[in-house]
Amino acid sequence: MKKAISVAVFLYISLLLAGSAFSAEVAWMYVQHRQYGEEKSVNRLSFGLIDDQGRYLTDNENIKEVKLLDPRGKEIKLSAYKFRTVEEVYGTYDTRNGQWIYNIDWQFDSWFSADILEPLIPGTYYWLKVTIADGKSAERTFNFNSLIALPVVDSTSFQLRPDTYGDLIWTWNIPLELGHLSLSLQTRARVSIDIYKNKKNTGYFSIILPSHLGYVFIPHDLVQAMNQRGNQFELRIQIETRDKNNRTYSKPYLIAETLPTIPK
Repeated sequence: MKKAISVAVFLYISLLLAGSAFSAEVAWMYVQHRQYGEEKSVNRLSFGLIDDQGRYLTDNENIKEVKLLDPRGKEIKLSAYKFRTVEEVYGTYDTRNGQWIYNIDWQFDSWFSADILEPLIPGTYYWLKVTIADGKSAERTFNFNSLIALPVVDSTSFQLRPDTYGDLIWTWNIPLELGHLSLSLQTRARVSIDIYKNKKNTGYFSIILPSHLGYVFIPHDLVQAMNQRGNQFELRIQIETRDKNNRTYSKPYLIAETLPTIPK
């Protein structure tokens, strides 16, 4: 009888341990060529991992190894990966209805990134393999279609002004090259603001726009929410191909106090 009870307890504990084992899934990934202003270019691997509850990881303690392979299974040289977390708000632009849509609830996000220390090969799919502590792995593939030289938005053209309602209007000059590229490419722009308080990152804002729009409208309530989080802001405009193969970043535009607004 005691032996039967012991076996039952052992099986129960084993089931509990199996149920609590860490698992991860690759939620997204991309292999991307990036150009930062006129300064440097890099090839970048980025990906996000979620647990079995669909939540982004809060740490990288259970990650044992990250590998990127080409279609032949050859391992690609990578720098040491970095793990980052942030609280963010974001928005989208409804092109059909000309409507700005924002989610102003701060949400947790995390991601991994590493520089790819080899030239990217167009027309190749890359295979990501992430091994976790128990030896299991999470995998995903990404197609790198083409290498494109995209223009960089000039941050000296940025202008920010509040309207009479305290909403923020941010404008910039659209690179002339985008007109020609639009004949053969699908591109989009991402407007982003990194938020800092006493030099510590405290939040992130982004919104995806048509690359030829040239301005963004940020409502007063969202401007106030960002100002409450920080006292330093770093603004950028990104241009990317819709397949996420290529991206450029404007040089950062720095605001040392608060984002301009008029109190309601």
